[in-house]
Amino acid sequence: MATYIKAGIFNTRGIEEEEDYMQPMVYIDEERIEVLNEDEDLVIQFTYEELRGLMAIMAAEQEKQHLFIKASAKNN
Repeated sequence: MATYIKAGIFNTRGIEEEEDYMQPMVYIDEERIEVLNEDEDLVIQFTYEELRGLMAIMAAEQEKQHLFIKASAKNN
C-alpha cells in the first residue's frame, strides 16, 4: 500500500523570499521513494537499495565526525 507524506519545508534557491520555500510531497511504496514538488512533478526518485546506500554513507560520515570529536577531546 502506497503512502504520501508531507516533507519539511525548505528553500529552493537560498534566497530568503517566501515564494522560494516549498513543502514537497513524498510518495512511498514497496519499490521506491519519490519526492514530488508542489505541482506533483517528480523531483527525485530512489529505490530502497539506493536509499540504503545513501544512509550507509551518512552513517559513516557521522561516525567519522564522532571519532574526530573524540580524538580532539582526548588531545585537549
